[in-house]
Amino acid sequence: METTMTNANGNDTQFLDFEQARVQVLTLDQLQRTHKEDDIYGKPLKGIYHYELINQVIGMCNEFGYNAEVYDLFAAQNKDRNLPGVVRLPQVEAIKGQRAIEAHILRRVFANIRLTDFDDDANTTNLAVSFHQKGIQVGFGSMVKICHNQMMLNADCYASTYSDKGSGRRSKDDEITVTGLLDIVRSWLVDARHLVVQDRETMERMKNIDVPAEQIFTIIGMLTAIRVKCDTHKKEIKTNTVYPLNQAQITTFTEDLIVRHHNHNNVTVWDLYDAATNLYKATSMDIPAMLPQNRAMVSFLKEQFHF
Repeated sequence: METTMTNANGNDTQFLDFEQARVQVLTLDQLQRTHKEDDIYGKPLKGIYHYELINQVIGMCNEFGYNAEVYDLFAAQNKDRNLPGVVRLPQVEAIKGQRAIEAHILRRVFANIRLTDFDDDANTTNLAVSFHQKGIQVGFGSMVKICHNQMMLNADCYASTYSDKGSGRRSKDDEITVTGLLDIVRSWLVDARHLVVQDRETMERMKNIDVPAEQIFTIIGMLTAIRVKCDTHKKEIKTNTVYPLNQAQITTFTEDLIVRHHNHNNVTVWDLYDAATNLYKATSMDIPAMLPQNRAMVSFLKEQFHF
């Protein structure tokens, strides 16, 4: 099932200028109408087109009897001049019109596919699909309805077609094909009810662990140190891992927690994670980093609080 969202200008034939609006909402129909990027053999560059991938995931959900819908769908530009997230083709614009949907190649797409079958008052269930220049990532877990915050409470519910620091794989020999990726998604759907129950139980444990003010600031300091060790050029301290938050995110995260503590005089582990997930959105961060950073935050919090 497809949502009825349109892009920011409400025009079903034309995108906004991605140089002015770096991230745009679109529909699955609009995504399918964009220019297809093929390899030299005329096959999809990533082994599958983005819209086909999303349709196949939705089809699998329906196959298992789940009610699936595109909850969010974004396309984004990025700063890579050699392989930008969005390319406009003048030769197609000459036929279809300026900024016509059909004149765009979209290489950076993120979709939230919602399963409503396990909804409660606050939460729904989500399959995240991230399609970008590096490859394809998928994730499965709960999501907070009101703010569309994806959760990655189960580290095993993540996979990618390429070796990255967030995947736990170390070489190209371990890379997963598109078929293998879809098989992993299928395995999550087979076990979906159990996985959702696990997520909700974990959430409750997190909500029952209080974090004193002094520990909040210790956590912020630790997150800063992790970020510095990831980004440093000093070999003796550098770590090759994914940090939970970059420096700009740490600043916003700190402000959020100070406000929460000021207003309620109480912060829980859930509040820590909720503040972080508010930052893991396609509209405000680099799409390939969204799911790995989310997983890294969960791992970090589990190490500190053993929930």
